[in-house]
Amino acid sequence: MRRTTLLALLAALAVAGWIALFEREEGAGDEGHPAFGLDESGIQAIEIERPGEPTVRLARDGEGFVVGEGDGPESAADAGEADLFLQNAASLRFEREIENVAGEDLAGFGLDPSGLLLRVFPESDADPLTARFGDETPAAGNRYLQLGERVLVTSAFARDNFDRSAWDLRDKRVFRLDMAAARRLRVSTGGGTTAEVAREDGVWNILRPYRFAADPYEASQFASELLDAEMAGVARQPDAGEEDPFGLASPRLTAELDLVAGPREEAVSRTLHFGGESRTPPGVFARLGTDPLVFVARKPLFDALRDAAETEMANLRSLDLFRFAAFRTVALRFGTPDGETTFHRREGEEGREWTMERGDAAPVVVDTVAVEDLLYELNSTEAEDAGEEGLSGDGAAWTIAVTEEIETDGETGETEPETVHLTVSASGEVRALRAGDDRTLILGREAWNEVTELFAAARAPSEEP
Repeated sequence: MRRTTLLALLAALAVAGWIALFEREEGAGDEGHPAFGLDESGIQAIEIERPGEPTVRLARDGEGFVVGEGDGPESAADAGEADLFLQNAASLRFEREIENVAGEDLAGFGLDPSGLLLRVFPESDADPLTARFGDETPAAGNRYLQLGERVLVTSAFARDNFDRSAWDLRDKRVFRLDMAAARRLRVSTGGGTTAEVAREDGVWNILRPYRFAADPYEASQFASELLDAEMAGVARQPDAGEEDPFGLASPRLTAELDLVAGPREEAVSRTLHFGGESRTPPGVFARLGTDPLVFVARKPLFDALRDAAETEMANLRSLDLFRFAAFRTVALRFGTPDGETTFHRREGEEGREWTMERGDAAPVVVDTVAVEDLLYELNSTEAEDAGEEGLSGDGAAWTIAVTEEIETDGETGETEPETVHLTVSASGEVRALRAGDDRTLILGREAWNEVTELFAAARAPSEEP
């Protein structure tokens, strides 16, 4: 063995022996002592420095927290992650102190340089408290920790609680709102196509490019998926002088969302801009309003919004002929080429019954089951597709109107009739136009035949017992 190699080996063994000696000592008797002496509320901010990584800063911002990385912009921190991080900082403890450690000895403990540095800023104007995590000790389960000038021994796993990137601490929700509910969504493409859907008086309707009833489940599901959307990552910091690196100067797609959020349901608006494609992570660059943070939105979110605009909200259209609830119906009116027929619900001697009025004739009791079968058929009838704007003047004209019973402030009343106008051509083609819609529905012949057959059965007077 060479002389230089032997000397190096002896020196390493000497340092290891010296450290092991200190490990065997009882130290200063500070076992179980808190490292910082602060509770969570007494911490204003924390900085994390890891070798080769930009500094991460977590700081209070009003009632919440913000997180930033290097010179990049700050954004909202995840409340749960931020609270847990502060809890870990406040509860960091050490078992004992290694005494008589000189500055030149720190490298032997893995503290010069350290594997991770934590800088804790108290709420007071006091100087920050700095903790450096070093190597694990020869005794299993422990790690060296430098606090100020002191070298301490803490749990080997304590460092893991603070090895966090800005991404780990960030609120990854796109809209970063609590208890949010959508009220209106307008999507515009760079090519000028615009589609809009809104919740009006508790009912979803498509407003652009034409007015049409929206499917309540599909619209609510779409809104929920939008509000639950999460970032795929954060965009890199652009190079100096790089022009429009994310394609957001002229967005490919813009989504404007009106919401209510929080326990008081305060009205808020958010505008989401989408730019170019991101390769790593895969997705689309996006920005929320004028927020300086550019993140990567997941591709399915972008595709769903783009498809909604380019297909005129086709996936959200309701093809149901009616929206009423059959069990709440109190009146049903049919206007046919042969005249008008109206059914009314009332309480009879043997419970609920239906009467029928035609022209000037006196009301007659009809078969309750037949009328309610007709109601359930109307309630479940679905069109095959959406048609053109407005009804043509060709064909036999029909009108169907349904009135429901409602209770408001303890008082019982009736709704405005839900009315559908129809035309039936000589060839049997049926088009329907719901009140408030700009475009018609195309009904299949089989579905319409089922309605007319049940209508005929409902008009038959009830047989006497």
